[in-house]
Amino acid sequence: MMNAVREKVKVFLKDALELKTEGEDVRIIGIDHSGRGWIVEAEAVERDRTLPRHPVFERKRYTVKVNSDFEVISYREMKKEGEEEEEGTSS
Repeated sequence: MMNAVREKVKVFLKDALELKTEGEDVRIIGIDHSGRGWIVEAEAVERDRTLPRHPVFERKRYTVKVNSDFEVISYREMKKEGEEEEEGTSS
């Protein structure tokens, strides 16, 4: 069951983040079973799209929620240490 969750998240993130360049990949860091599914922490190695002619890669971490039917229900990029949360503004 854990392998199914792992593969589902890897395929999902590769597709969602459009990881197609050699060197880009997804690695599963941890899987926690919650009451109705799983919470998966993954690390993606992504090519820096601001420098298209240079092979510069960066690592980003994501939290992915998967329900008991093995469907991804949400994902978000995790903030790096030292980064402040962005605040919304109201008019």
